[in-house]
Amino acid sequence: MTSIPEDVAAASCCHRTDEVAGLAGVVADDVQIAIWQRPVDPAVRHFARTVLAADELERVLEADVAKLATFDPLPAAAHAADAAMARAFVADVRWLAGMFAELTGASRLGVRLVRLERPMCPRFHTDFVGLRLLTTYCGVGTEWLEHAHADRDFLGHRSMDVPDARSGLLRTGAVVQQLPEFAVALLKGDAWPGNHGRGIVHRSPVVRDDARILLSIDVIGQAGGHHGFDASGDGTRAPDDDDDCCAGGACGGGR
Repeated sequence: MTSIPEDVAAASCCHRTDEVAGLAGVVADDVQIAIWQRPVDPAVRHFARTVLAADELERVLEADVAKLATFDPLPAAAHAADAAMARAFVADVRWLAGMFAELTGASRLGVRLVRLERPMCPRFHTDFVGLRLLTTYCGVGTEWLEHAHADRDFLGHRSMDVPDARSGLLRTGAVVQQLPEFAVALLKGDAWPGNHGRGIVHRSPVVRDDARILLSIDVIGQAGGHHGFDASGDGTRAPDDDDDCCAGGACGGGR
């Protein structure tokens, strides 16, 4: 493994904020991930833990930003289980979607809400997207690496199937970062203008105890948006994308 150069070891590609407006800091050239450590809503998290985590859940939808007021990502069974808390959860998803749309100028969004018991993308990788929103309503959050901590020569198939811990991808002294539960993160991908080969390196965490409830939101159909969202949930591989964590891009936005 190569060591982290001393002159870049202290540099960070992460912008952290305690206010939602601070997420706009993701547009800076040296930022690849912006993290808003928002206050936890106990009722919304309880609903995710007790209702959504109790059964299979995989909702892969497209949302018209002009109609977000009626957008509903939940299955009917979730509403039947606790109608009041379901409304609170839906309101939170709509608000996050609206905020993301305002920041990106999107008119259509790809929304995925999924229950995970195992990592969908267990290898470190980058995504062929412009910008993606992630939040984990309950359970462990997405893992990511500082730019200087990852040797991108070992991303994807270039690792020759050697596990990340032994492939050389993790530079000596590298620290694996993790998004806190309920935090909101904006992740830059390789499709962000001028960002090819610099997208944030990240992976799904190992789920050790309870299931994760993960929300991801992508831009559909505009420059710098998401070029791989597929309502089937299969995703689309980027052209000549060596960094794909799954054959054919099968992650489909779940992290």
